[in-house]
Amino acid sequence: MNHKTLPPGYRYAGTLDFMRNRSQMKALVILSLALIVVPVIVGLLTVPVGPSWRLMASRWYMWPCLGLALVVYIPLHELTHGIAMFVLSGVRPTYGLKLPYAYAGSTVWFDKPSHIVTALAPVAVWGAALQIAITKLPQAWFWPLWIIQISNLSGSAGDLYTAWALARMKGDLLIQDTGVRMRIMRRTIDTERSHE
Repeated sequence: MNHKTLPPGYRYAGTLDFMRNRSQMKALVILSLALIVVPVIVGLLTVPVGPSWRLMASRWYMWPCLGLALVVYIPLHELTHGIAMFVLSGVRPTYGLKLPYAYAGSTVWFDKPSHIVTALAPVAVWGAALQIAITKLPQAWFWPLWIIQISNLSGSAGDLYTAWALARMKGDLLIQDTGVRMRIMRRTIDTERSHE
């Protein structure tokens, strides 16, 4: 269950902070790079670049369209987080930019399953949409769409890391995600009000 304010009986259990925690930031960079390198290798081993290159070379406007798609994807990604947050809580999220991250955040305390759904919503929704387009369009469209898919995967590194970290944590958790920092509280057997 999700809460607008932190209920009694929860104590501080940890923080995910990709701006200040160097080890978390380092893990995020490594994961992001792996989510670029591995799909590039998979793509190169499965689909030749030639047809896509010829398509893009014969239609000059596809280059700026690809660049625009990569830029537009960022707010769409965050909007997807925000929609999931709103659907699960009824509270409007906030959006912002703290370089190098764009974010959607909320003051709501989400339970673990809700927060994992919120974290994975963009990579699942946009990943599925892009994969459908890749399978339905001619092979020449593979690489432009695959580049956007790679951006989807690598741009979701923080979301994947968060979902993995939360899934490993035991207990009844509440998570407040204000953007690039998540405070995690765990339910205790006492009913004292939790501390920050």
